[in-house]
Amino acid sequence: MAWTAPRDWSAGEIVTESMMDEQVKNNLRYLKGLDGVPTIESGLTIDNTDGDERLLLPLLSTAECSTVLNAEGETAFDEQTHRAKYYNGTAIGSVVTTIDVDDTPVDGADTDPVSSNWAYDHVAAADPHPGYQKESLLTTAGDIAYATGASTWARLPIGTAGQRLRVNVGATAPEWAVTGQTQEFFVPFQLGTGGTDLGYQYSLDSGGDSVSARFRIPADFTTLTSVKVIMYISGTGTFDWTVATAWGASGEVFNVGSDSATADAQAGTNTLILELDISSAYTGIAAGDNVFTTFTLDALDTISALYVMGFNIKYT
Repeated sequence: MAWTAPRDWSAGEIVTESMMDEQVKNNLRYLKGLDGVPTIESGLTIDNTDGDERLLLPLLSTAECSTVLNAEGETAFDEQTHRAKYYNGTAIGSVVTTIDVDDTPVDGADTDPVSSNWAYDHVAAADPHPGYQKESLLTTAGDIAYATGASTWARLPIGTAGQRLRVNVGATAPEWAVTGQTQEFFVPFQLGTGGTDLGYQYSLDSGGDSVSARFRIPADFTTLTSVKVIMYISGTGTFDWTVATAWGASGEVFNVGSDSATADAQAGTNTLILELDISSAYTGIAAGDNVFTTFTLDALDTISALYVMGFNIKYT
């Protein structure tokens, strides 16, 4: 039965059964929802003066929700998923609440529906429809997601121990590399003057004796950590020394850059290896430079000789 507009009664009018059925029984059945879905034309207010009022949505199964909710605004409660559902004019939506948070939020939010899995779930290998991610692109501990274009994601697998993240040569993507780690190489002496060439080392025996080496600064060079001349001492005492350097890159004059360093009364102990830091003589070197180095013994006291093996270079 449909709703029937209320009748205007007249004084003394004889009320018939059909009138009572139409005006009372049928309209009450309509308001009860026994003969259809009643429509409240001007809104509905539930009294809240007693503190025990409530609104109970119809309890439907998931299958019933799929069948019954088919007009925009229709709402019911899915008693299987325990969530309110509504039809938005296109599809059935599910209302997610704070009790649906799957674990502790990572961004500090605790009053709205959130999931700390967003950092894992926000990117997927397949995207069935907007707003939904079917399966995660990140598969292994340490994976990193990055964009290869607008809304296009890629996976960078974890690198190896000691590697650091950097931009690739083409400046198009991140990559793992050893950039930033301290690296080093050793250069044996290559030429000596005034002393004694012992094959695997050069003996500086008196003032003016020198030893030289040439080396190239690697392409991954950023910052010089140290340059040390490696030797061991014959006798205990002190000595004076000087280092002269010159360098140039491809296409430059061989000594476009130059520097020097000197020190007196350098201590040395008999038979002990000395790693003498001469880094101050390399100010301004850069990747690709060809460096010429000469270490000169200026004077000895009770030390009888310096046995120079070569030069050790450390850099990042």
